[in-house]
Amino acid sequence: MKKSTSTNSDFRSKINAVRIVLLLSVIIMIVKFFAYYVSKSNAVLSDALESFINIATSGFTLYSLYYSAKLKDDDHPYGHGKIEYLAIGFEGALILGTGVYILVKSANNILHPVPLENINGGIILTAISGLSMYFIGTFLKRKGRELNSRPLIADGEHFHLDTLTSIALVAGLSIYELTGWYWIDPVLASLLAIHIMGSGYKLAKESVDHLLDKADFKTISKVVDALSRHRRDCWIDIHNLRLQKFGQYLHVDCHITMPFYYSLEQVHDEIKLLEKELNSEFNNNLELFIHTDPCQMIPCNICTVNDCPFRKQPFFKTVVWTPDNVMLNKKHSIGIEN
Repeated sequence: MKKSTSTNSDFRSKINAVRIVLLLSVIIMIVKFFAYYVSKSNAVLSDALESFINIATSGFTLYSLYYSAKLKDDDHPYGHGKIEYLAIGFEGALILGTGVYILVKSANNILHPVPLENINGGIILTAISGLSMYFIGTFLKRKGRELNSRPLIADGEHFHLDTLTSIALVAGLSIYELTGWYWIDPVLASLLAIHIMGSGYKLAKESVDHLLDKADFKTISKVVDALSRHRRDCWIDIHNLRLQKFGQYLHVDCHITMPFYYSLEQVHDEIKLLEKELNSEFNNNLELFIHTDPCQMIPCNICTVNDCPFRKQPFFKTVVWTPDNVMLNKKHSIGIEN
């Protein structure tokens, strides 16, 4: 499948977005480690370590975007898009590991508390980095939705989680400044570690689900809606629909029933039309593999072909296509309609 101009433009937009975020992440990480240097807060150190993870994952995301854009080849007939899901899993694993490290370090500091220094400086620097991460996260999520890129959205969600972490840090450091309670810092760091581990687990699970081709019912619903909008009378029945995602590309398998008396050329023309209509709604990023069936096993009472010379029953009612009945490996009849 040829890449469209819009696809190339989308790719450049993704690359530029990640490059900008990578540069800003380095600056924010420096600010956070400086905040730790001036405050000696373990909670601030936890936040700084997570920023280091942001840089590592953004770098891997950048590589995955380059790799996923490679054309199909003999070794990768479906393309290279699934590396994007590997990038999400890599990010999740790093976040989980960071959370475990922070939790162990915080537990040690609960037993052996260390006084903090220059709290006001730590609060100011943490607030600045938190505000910066909020704007970066918003930018990434907006770009990810525009470009249909799950890694960009995942990175944006991660930055928004970091913003919440910074808010909690500012609150915790402020309480410490007012009360002088030594245990505030390690306890806050432990809570942040648990929060970080939760987000890491979520990303790792999402990666595994995509790599194992867990059904994406939201995308399947969009495909079924598009099929229904462009439905033609001779597309009597569609069933056994399956969908795989390879980055921004979709691969759809399904069975379609057409009049048994159609010539091979007519069937071919209808399949090409179906593929064209679907791709018009999916930015030419959809690949369709279709198995065609003759209509003998379909009851005539759901067939909308008006001029059929072989009709045995009068038309009664159209079966509405839904994700539930289109995904079944069973031809439709009035008996299984929703």
